[in-house]
Amino acid sequence: MKKCIILILLLVATIFSVYYLLGNNRNELSELGDPVQNIKLEYKSEKGFGNDRFDIYSFSIEGEVNFNDDIRNLEEIYQKEFRSILNTESKKNEALKEKQNQIEKLLKEKRFIYKYLILKGTKKLYLYDSVSKKGYCFILTI
Repeated sequence: MKKCIILILLLVATIFSVYYLLGNNRNELSELGDPVQNIKLEYKSEKGFGNDRFDIYSFSIEGEVNFNDDIRNLEEIYQKEFRSILNTESKKNEALKEKQNQIEKLLKEKRFIYKYLILKGTKKLYLYDSVSKKGYCFILTI
């Protein structure tokens, strides 16, 4: 009987954990609204001082998106705000380096449209490829 109760408690805890994690991922990309799907945490930086963080999510969107398509501004934002920290982090992580190469290849091909937000000290850069209907979100808090 005790084993059965323990198994039930473990099952409930597992279901709650999965639900909580999926909900958290959706909250991280809340600016995109309901059409965002398949949210996956691609990279999570080690905990820094205070709230410091650098995370990367991938996602897909079904339906219309309202992103900026002025690629000149995107290149400037990416270079100024995110590239150096991505270079630093990717030196420690081979999988992240591969992801960076994929993203920068698409940037060079000018396939991304984007949304850039600054929210209470957190910078978010959403990159979206309307051909593949996939995107990435960089979240930087310093």
